[in-house]
Amino acid sequence: MTIIRRRSALALPLAGLASPAFSQGAAPAAQGAPAGYPSGYADIVTAAQREGSLLIYSIMSPENWRPVIAGFNARYPGIRVETLDLPNTRDVFERYLAERSTNSRTGDLLATAEPAGWIEMSRRGEILEYKSAEDDAWPAWAKPLPGIYTCSSDPLVFIYNKSLLPEAQAPKTFAQFVERANANQRGWRNKITSYGVHNSGLGYSGNYAFVRKHGEPAWDWFRQLAELQPRWERSGGPMTEKVTSGEYVMGWFVSAITFWPRLNDPARARILGWNFIGDGQPVILRGVAIPKGARNPNAAKLMLDFIASADGQRAFGRGGLTPARPDVRPGEGIRHTFSSITEAIGGEQNMCFIDYDPKMIEDYQPFLDRWKNVYGVR
Repeated sequence: MTIIRRRSALALPLAGLASPAFSQGAAPAAQGAPAGYPSGYADIVTAAQREGSLLIYSIMSPENWRPVIAGFNARYPGIRVETLDLPNTRDVFERYLAERSTNSRTGDLLATAEPAGWIEMSRRGEILEYKSAEDDAWPAWAKPLPGIYTCSSDPLVFIYNKSLLPEAQAPKTFAQFVERANANQRGWRNKITSYGVHNSGLGYSGNYAFVRKHGEPAWDWFRQLAELQPRWERSGGPMTEKVTSGEYVMGWFVSAITFWPRLNDPARARILGWNFIGDGQPVILRGVAIPKGARNPNAAKLMLDFIASADGQRAFGRGGLTPARPDVRPGEGIRHTFSSITEAIGGEQNMCFIDYDPKMIEDYQPFLDRWKNVYGVR
């Protein structure tokens, strides 16, 4: 296994996460099509073996991909997989489109959490409209546009410092969060954090999904939080570090897949607490699809189908993402899945899907302007 650190991304207009990439070598023999797959699927396997390699552009880290690639190579050992992890969500599309425009080698499979970018790619006709062999196992929300599937459903959560905020007082709904903030204005001023709409794509999409669910009451909550002068971060790592140190009391809409791995450290686990947001749980629908410019489309089909399978979803769960497939449950190293989150917050009606609503693109500037005005951001 070779670690490859390549972070260059070409800039083209389109509409954030980051880390290095890695590749995994392969053995020569091929496996057959999984039981129950359509007749003729063996032809895709044979063609993929002839292609012999697969290049994935994503925003996920080597740790996220490692169990997925191990499982894929166990099933299809004749295909060498390389992943290129790009600095933020939009870079996946920008790099692909730049390379596509010059007919250069580009990614065979794209995986990123950027609904607006996926919508634009679909409108450009750049998504291969491949129907996965696992399609019937997925609900409609998880396959939002032709050829695009959801590889994980990652929540944004509350995090807090347990020495500054006792667990019994930690909010489990946004309404409780605002109530606690109002009751602790002096102690919490400048000591709460989140992604900013002005400096983070995830900040925009998370807040937009929350406002879409709650309407004007959400803006009223934001106005009350503004009194505490929150501080804005671009990513979950700094939020977690500063909550750990006590610089922040708590954060909201923090990426759980950035935060949860820190709890594997017992010293951190004694300090850090977290909760779901029971009255409006934002969930990122991380998309995966084969672009029209793929040089190895058959290998990409095999990987997309593996990711969409129960085995592939469990592999992503062991790699730190949140399996989206409804029949996959926690356990064996998987902290949470879409189903367990749904149960924890009292039903799917309490979800705020960060999904593929075209209005998210159209509403960006007026939403940003209002958000900046409410929070006093210049």
